[in-house]
Amino acid sequence: MTSRLKIHQNLFRLYEHYVGEPDSSSDVYGYWLFILGYLVAAAGVLVFVVSYAGDTGSYYLIRISTVIAGTGGSIGLFGLVLMLPVRKRAIQASVVGLVIALAGVVFSAAAYPYHWRGHGMDLTVEGIVITSIGVGTLGGVALLVPVVTGQRGMFVEEEGQTEDPPILTGDTLEGAQFAVFRDEEGDWRWHVLHLEALAGSVESAVTRPEATEGIERVKSQISSAGLMELTTSAFRLYEDRDGTWQWTLAREDGSVVGTCSREFDQRDDAEESVSFLKDRGPDADVIEIEGAAFTYVEERDRWYWRLIDDERTPLATGETGHRSQERAEDAARTFAQRFERARVLDVDGVGAELYERNDTWSWRLVDSEDDVLATASKEFDARRDAEAAVEALLPEFGSASITVAGEPKHELYQTGEQWQFRLVDETERVVARNPDALEEYTEAKRRTEQFTDGAYVADVVQIEDAEYEVYPADGGQELTYDETDDLPATTDGKEATADGGVVVEEGDDEEKPEWNWRLVTDDREVVAASNEPHTDPETAATAIERVRQQASEADLIEFENAAFQVYEADSGEWRWRLIDEDGTVLADSGTEHTTRTEASQAMMTLKEQAPEAELLEIETAAFELFVDDNDEWGWRLIDEAGKLVAEDPATHPTREAARAAMDRLLEHLDSAVRTMDAPIFQPYVDEDWHWRFVLPDGEIIAVDAEAYPTRDDLADQLGDVREAAASAKQYMIGEVTAQLYGTDEWRFRLLDRDRETIADSSDSYADREATREAVTTITDHAEDAPVFTIEDAVIRLESADDWTWTLVDREREAIGRAAEPVASKADLTSQVETVRQLAPRAGRVDFDVASFELVAGEDDRWHWRLIDENGRSVASGSETYATPEAAREAVGDVRGLIEAASILEIDSVSFELHAAEDDDGWLWHLIDEHGTTMAESSQVYENRTDAREAMNSVKAQAPDGWITFTD
Repeated sequence: MTSRLKIHQNLFRLYEHYVGEPDSSSDVYGYWLFILGYLVAAAGVLVFVVSYAGDTGSYYLIRISTVIAGTGGSIGLFGLVLMLPVRKRAIQASVVGLVIALAGVVFSAAAYPYHWRGHGMDLTVEGIVITSIGVGTLGGVALLVPVVTGQRGMFVEEEGQTEDPPILTGDTLEGAQFAVFRDEEGDWRWHVLHLEALAGSVESAVTRPEATEGIERVKSQISSAGLMELTTSAFRLYEDRDGTWQWTLAREDGSVVGTCSREFDQRDDAEESVSFLKDRGPDADVIEIEGAAFTYVEERDRWYWRLIDDERTPLATGETGHRSQERAEDAARTFAQRFERARVLDVDGVGAELYERNDTWSWRLVDSEDDVLATASKEFDARRDAEAAVEALLPEFGSASITVAGEPKHELYQTGEQWQFRLVDETERVVARNPDALEEYTEAKRRTEQFTDGAYVADVVQIEDAEYEVYPADGGQELTYDETDDLPATTDGKEATADGGVVVEEGDDEEKPEWNWRLVTDDREVVAASNEPHTDPETAATAIERVRQQASEADLIEFENAAFQVYEADSGEWRWRLIDEDGTVLADSGTEHTTRTEASQAMMTLKEQAPEAELLEIETAAFELFVDDNDEWGWRLIDEAGKLVAEDPATHPTREAARAAMDRLLEHLDSAVRTMDAPIFQPYVDEDWHWRFVLPDGEIIAVDAEAYPTRDDLADQLGDVREAAASAKQYMIGEVTAQLYGTDEWRFRLLDRDRETIADSSDSYADREATREAVTTITDHAEDAPVFTIEDAVIRLESADDWTWTLVDREREAIGRAAEPVASKADLTSQVETVRQLAPRAGRVDFDVASFELVAGEDDRWHWRLIDENGRSVASGSETYATPEAAREAVGDVRGLIEAASILEIDSVSFELHAAEDDDGWLWHLIDEHGTTMAESSQVYENRTDAREAMNSVKAQAPDGWITFTD
């Protein structure tokens, strides 16, 4: 029993138990609708009262309570109308009134409060009018009908309720009575009584009104019923209530053996189906399948093959139709051969396919739906080379960065054990790179950030020959660029000047940086450097002037061992000291002497203790050439007071090289002095023009990536470099980088470490995000992607909601596919193995004009069906069997029934008289014009005559039979 029928039954039983016997179903439903409306309306009132009592009243709660109360009131009023003795037309009017009333409630709720009582559009009148029309319609039916008709004035007293039947009053000697009673399940059934029960209903009724309706239908048609006497099996041909024609095959006892498998629009079509069964059914064989077999079906002048197992379960089917059955058979054999050798291809996300083109090999990436995502740009001479190339790349996809063409970017990448970086502008040109490989990624990242921070504000400084650079010992201010500012900001928030300097406010007590100087040539060779820091740039510049003066007057002193020096101190007194070959003071006079001679005599006393020490008399500044502990040579500049003024920043392998370095100082002694407290771009010429990016400490962290033909070209391009460096995002680049590119349509390409294209997308996408999703599919799944090639064919596993497979060739043409999808991959894998085992050994099933087929249902019970030469079902058995053997035995009986069956066309209500199932007696059925059994004899009669007399009695007396109800 369906849930809907159960609810219907329970409502009637509750009404009968607590209220009384209903006159109609409208009484029951009206009562329950009234109760429902009452409870809903009460809930609405309760919401309104509780909200105000709790000081939570709001327009929202008022609106909710009004909707609930209005809806409940309308439903309750409609229930009252249903309980009144009204005609069908009045109920229809009430339904219209209910719809209008509910619409008015919704309209008023939507308008309240912003369009109510003088607010907004003020829809007060409209809302009340709509609701009033609906309620008025309901009320009109509810109030006027009792006044005009009286409570039951429009009905005739029900027969059987206040009068006794004629047979009980003596008015007739013979009669019939309908006894209506409840069955074991509480439903209503009835019997026709003629001193004894002559007939009974076949179907039960849920309610008394429905039982009465069924009885009235039998009474109205039973008198005109004809007689059909079944002495053998028969085909019942009838028109269903929906206007279609059907037939059933019944035994001589009236039990149905089989039914047609389809409905027919025309009577002639149904008769043709019966004729086919009569002609072909008695001789039809039962289909036998061992293991599996190929069957062939013609549809729309095309032939298709299908692989089925021994239980007639479809395993595989052809993808395309063929012009003849012979060609379909060839296709089936080809499928079996190729399926047995085919590899199972399970692409979860992405796979790499090796394919041949123009006598060369390449590879492409495909997704799980076999759509090509990207195609390699390079071709290989052999398949193994293509395989090695893609296998080397697949593990790298997982860490691939995703960049966007047209956006500047810093790319950090590794070569061997060392790191590099490069700057790519919006035109995808490499415009800058690091000059030397770096040991650590963090160092490459630091230099990239320094370049980003300083490039936009760095001055362009060209060194013609050589220059003195005064620079802070701590490396200078770390400048950061904000593209919304005209000038860069410093890390400490001080205002920056146009040349990169810092405006120092008065009273600034912060610790001042120390300053150094160096003399550099145009190729950044440091010729000389300060040996001690200075307090400010001015002091460092003064030191440079001193070096110029001292160096221009200095003599050259060369010594390899310790030496005594006699020198005049700043106070005018004379002193001596002993220095080693590195210039370190080993001993000092400790006292001052008034004359040089006194100092020399004192020194000579000590010299007796160091006889190998040379004697140096310093009257002016001097250059000293010396050798260090590593046997490397250098120079230093000592002023007339013996103080180290400048020194060689580098060492040299020979004395001559050190002297040449000293000569370069003298050559560039008068170079310009420049303060360098921020990074600079330094243009220089090496056949063509180049630039280098130099930090204040002299470190070169970036150089150009390509030469410029002229200085103007370099100056023009530097602006683009600045913009690119300041706005570039930073990416760590591996062996593979995915780059998105496009405008209206988007694509992607895969680049190697050198920015050469590895592969390009095979399709375009609507926007950047869709392209990124395609790339993410590759990066997420490439590491586990299978590498495959289609030699002949592959079995491709596919999944949407369910799982299926398709056998495809190298051109992606489908050869065959699974007949039915399965729920899981495990089930699909099992199905593939089953087909692999069965297909090569599958035989051929030739359907005759008609054949019986044994089929198992969902309950594992078997039944038969008759199919034509195209495999279409013509008839289906109505009885089921526990085993296929029992179903096969039943087919033998069915053949005989079909051969002996007559054709009965049912076009009116008829009595069927036939032998009982066990041939022990006779019984009858009352069949309506649609082939439905309306009533049946309540007992089996001993002989045909008794059954016929009982049937005739029912036919004569039932039309005037009385209806009684007993619980």
